[in-house]
Amino acid sequence: MIGIRDISSFYLLWPWALLLLLLVPVWWWLYLRNLRQTLRNTALFFSYAAVAEQLKYRPAAWKRLLQPVSTSVVMICLVAALARPTVVGKVPVNSVDMMIVLDISLSMMADDIRPDRIEAAKAAAIRFVESLPRDVRVGLEVFAGDNYVLSAPTSRHEEVTAYLKALRREDLKPRTEIGSALHTALKILDTGKNAQQGDASTSQPTEAENPTTSKPPSQPPSSVSNHRPDRVIVLLSDGDSHEGYPWDQAARDALQQNTVIHAIGIGSPQGAVIRYKGMELPVTFDESTLRHISEIAHGGYFRVFREADFRKVYEQIEARTVHYEEREVDLAFLLAGIGLSVLFIASLLLLLI
Repeated sequence: MIGIRDISSFYLLWPWALLLLLLVPVWWWLYLRNLRQTLRNTALFFSYAAVAEQLKYRPAAWKRLLQPVSTSVVMICLVAALARPTVVGKVPVNSVDMMIVLDISLSMMADDIRPDRIEAAKAAAIRFVESLPRDVRVGLEVFAGDNYVLSAPTSRHEEVTAYLKALRREDLKPRTEIGSALHTALKILDTGKNAQQGDASTSQPTEAENPTTSKPPSQPPSSVSNHRPDRVIVLLSDGDSHEGYPWDQAARDALQQNTVIHAIGIGSPQGAVIRYKGMELPVTFDESTLRHISEIAHGGYFRVFREADFRKVYEQIEARTVHYEEREVDLAFLLAGIGLSVLFIASLLLLLI
């Protein structure tokens, strides 16, 4: 379906048909002339007193105007339909399964990005999901020391945004295991679990598996870069990971499974200090890990130093992920339908009043 924001151009296939709109004022002139003639004949036939008595019981103005106005609307709609109005819009032509993998480790409470890293990432992710076409199925996983699948890929984007909006500072947890989170996201994408199964998995942390048990490639790794991906992971993190499933092995698993990983680094180069349980803890921003993950998995690495950077990042990710084609949509039937609906409603009202 083409939305208003997706329309790139509008034109009339037969614009000369609009000349028939000149008949509308001619029709009104004939209608008013006939109305005046009818009133004149009525006044000559009856006495003035009888006419005056009848005028007391004239219907309301809207009732008197219903027939001529509805007739005019029908004429305009049919003439406009005859001109064959056509819009050219962008339509997504590839279906994509996407997992948003969001870091909720304690370092994400750092305020080097206002208001803080987690709130900036959350707000940007919500806007990104809302902007995606319905053909893109989106899932959500959050991770720290453990990883939780809140939603498997679904076309009901409002479910994913609801989970994002529900995240709070109090949900942040110790440790960061990027590799384990990516490994879990790959399993969700690979098995194609539905949204209900994904929701059920939120009650228990997902254990990382042995690196040697990763699924063998279904296609040669080189094929990933030759076409638009149908499975994508968007990783949002500050990159500080030293535990769990090896992140480089997870990136290689993604390459083998034809899944692209786009990494978004959140933080400033100088890092920040967070307060946790009465202690001041320094947190860093590790770009190298995120950059290597995206390079191995044939994705893009994007650095975010302020909240405004997210919009440009997500525009680039969407451009790399979703393929659009321009298609023409003829609006003639729509306008003709509107005209016939007005005619039907007006006729029904005239019968009832």
